[in-house]
Amino acid sequence: MSFMVWGGVSQHHRTELVVITGNLNVVLYREDILLPHVVPFLQAHPDMTLPHVVPFLQAHPDMTLQHDNATSHTARSVRDFLQDRNVSVLPWPAKSPDLNPIEHVWDLLDRRVRASAIPPRNVWELAGALVEEWGNISQQELVNLVQSMRRRCTAVLNADCY
Repeated sequence: MSFMVWGGVSQHHRTELVVITGNLNVVLYREDILLPHVVPFLQAHPDMTLPHVVPFLQAHPDMTLQHDNATSHTARSVRDFLQDRNVSVLPWPAKSPDLNPIEHVWDLLDRRVRASAIPPRNVWELAGALVEEWGNISQQELVNLVQSMRRRCTAVLNADCY
């Protein structure tokens, strides 16, 4: 059996970590991530930078949505959904360096689980350890990662590495 995890972070909050059995596809992304987790999360945090993603981005054309090139993010139905609502999406090169702050959160999570005094013995224990360590990451660590994105993107652009 295999699983993957999904989580979202911002400078001020984080979603719960969602464990998904198997692979994430467009339908699962919409039905198991966006509808039950992302939308309620954003509605519960009116102080968020994106209090309600699509209307907020429509009202603030200077803002840009960032997600990676995962198939579930780049599917025609998702692109059409965003385009129909005039939401600007940050172009993300297919073979880009790991500039997205969430990639650094995954690395931090991996290191924490590997450093556990009692390592997980099976996939269920691993999933539980990931959820536990997700909750142990301090908000300040997330703030530092989010705030470092501009510096990292600027460094890549200055080095002509894109």
